[in-house]
Amino acid sequence: MFLFGDISGALEKIKATIQETLGPLYQTTNLTGDRLTQYGIDFGIQIGATILLFIIVAIFFWKPITKILEQRREVIDKELSDAQKAKENAIEIEAELNKQLQEAKEKVKEMLDRAERDASIKRDEIINQARDEARRRMDNLKLELEQERSSMEKEIRQEIVEVAFAAAEKIVSKEINQEKYISIVDDILKGANE
Repeated sequence: MFLFGDISGALEKIKATIQETLGPLYQTTNLTGDRLTQYGIDFGIQIGATILLFIIVAIFFWKPITKILEQRREVIDKELSDAQKAKENAIEIEAELNKQLQEAKEKVKEMLDRAERDASIKRDEIINQARDEARRRMDNLKLELEQERSSMEKEIRQEIVEVAFAAAEKIVSKEINQEKYISIVDDILKGANE
């Protein structure tokens, strides 16, 4: 029924496995005088060897190992410090660049505003100059037209006077005859039209 046959066989099997596994430690529970002395000597040798090992490590290896570890710690601390300084420097540079960028944006905006104001002033000047030029030309044109009209009036008056004088001359030189008078006026008008 059981794997080991019965319970007592199973217990014996477990005991045997423990003895094989623990070896001398299991046997120390059954110490006799010689064995106890042997275990005491072995224990003393083990403690002495361990203490000797610690002394040798402390004398020959502890200082070089701690020196190497200290040097490594200093290198790591220096690298961390350099990295922190580099990070702080990068932050300062970034802040400076942002400041310069902001100043550049403000200068560009100021330049654009100034250019817009200058362009507006220039545009107004050009418009005013064009208006002044147009007004001056209109005044000149009015003056020229007035002079032309005045000149034409003078010419027309002169011609009327000449025509009237010629008509009067012809009328006076001939007798006043209605038929002749009408024919003279017709001749005068024909001559004025030509």
